[in-house]
Amino acid sequence: MFDANPDQPKVLIIYERSGMGHEVMATILAEQILPNAEVEIVKSTITELLQDPFSEWLTKTWVAAWNFFMRHNWSNVADALINYGMRLLLLPIGEVSAVKAVHQALDQLAPDILICTADTAGKCLGSWAKAQQIPFFLIITDLSIFIDLVSPDAIHLCYFPETVTAIHSFPLTLTYWSSELNRSSSLFSKLQFIGRYLHDFVIHYAQNRIYRNIDRNYPSQNQVACQVIGPLREAKHFTPRNQKTLRRQFDLPPTATCILVISGSLGGHFCIKSLKALQQLTFGDGVVIVACGQDQPLRTKVDRLAAQTPNCQVRSLGFVDNLHEWMSAVDVVLARPSAGVLLEALLARTPLLLPNHAAANDRGAVSFVENHQLGECFRNWQDLQLKLDRLLNEKAHYQRRIDALLKNYPSTFEAQRIHLRQILLNSLRR
Repeated sequence: MFDANPDQPKVLIIYERSGMGHEVMATILAEQILPNAEVEIVKSTITELLQDPFSEWLTKTWVAAWNFFMRHNWSNVADALINYGMRLLLLPIGEVSAVKAVHQALDQLAPDILICTADTAGKCLGSWAKAQQIPFFLIITDLSIFIDLVSPDAIHLCYFPETVTAIHSFPLTLTYWSSELNRSSSLFSKLQFIGRYLHDFVIHYAQNRIYRNIDRNYPSQNQVACQVIGPLREAKHFTPRNQKTLRRQFDLPPTATCILVISGSLGGHFCIKSLKALQQLTFGDGVVIVACGQDQPLRTKVDRLAAQTPNCQVRSLGFVDNLHEWMSAVDVVLARPSAGVLLEALLARTPLLLPNHAAANDRGAVSFVENHQLGECFRNWQDLQLKLDRLLNEKAHYQRRIDALLKNYPSTFEAQRIHLRQILLNSLRR
């Protein structure tokens, strides 16, 4: 909690420790956007609201499973079991079982503005906000969308217009949105909700998909409130950076081709596969920097492989707080797709090289890079050489595309802070 004062409006930020993006966004809001705005700021996870040991265990279990799948680059398994399986079968049960406890917890906290950066909570939070007639914001931390991130009772804050198009493509006449759940819902109405949900999205899955990528222009089927805010990361990502200065600072050759390999803070098999693929390629007097995050065994493997790489220099990084500077120091960022790495590479003005294959929630990053020509996406490791050569030969073109995109949005963190504050706090005056 920050700036506690009973006379100030209370802003409650709901997040979950289910992915770096959700918690990072909640922290940015609480520590960099809203302080000194004459509001009381409270952060809470969904499991803290529920105060239920089983819910806490379930969250920790699926987060651990997700991290395991991502570390091993098993995005298909993560999609089948978590992105789709849990939403198709467990989401409706979670909605009916959590609504009473969540609404009672919100009664006690009594916020004046409700903000959510997490998945799966939009329906439950939205129904409470609607009943209390307070502003409710869903901050979408990915580019692609699942049904639980769409609420007729929320204002959706999205990085880019493509996500708004995806949100507007869902038919809100389906049970998930048209059937209201609250603390007084009867057992019959809850069972009816579950049955109709399974009818809509499991039996008629082909007609009613629970997911939208941003790779097409969908016909609009609703007009829920949305606002585009542009790239938002911590303030350090908006600071001007000079590549020559950073290369001297990091002891990188001033004219060599430098590639940074990233797989999020988890590290994992993606980094090893990428490094081995790069070892087979020719890109001059190159330097490959592998960001290993918290994966110490990965760093040991990278250091071992470095001794077997005569055609380029290989360096490993542990968990560092200046990865944004490394992104500006290199020519290309080769990364496992995610919204976070996309935003950070954009703000670093560095082209991205991404595999086409990604988990559903990260697939929007691939589509966005392709649609806006912000880098290249490769189909397989054999395709990597062609796409890398194109990136290096036409680097200026990709940087111009990045600059053209960023011109549409606030160019400094202060401007972004003012913009977002206005959106959030002006809602109190309606």
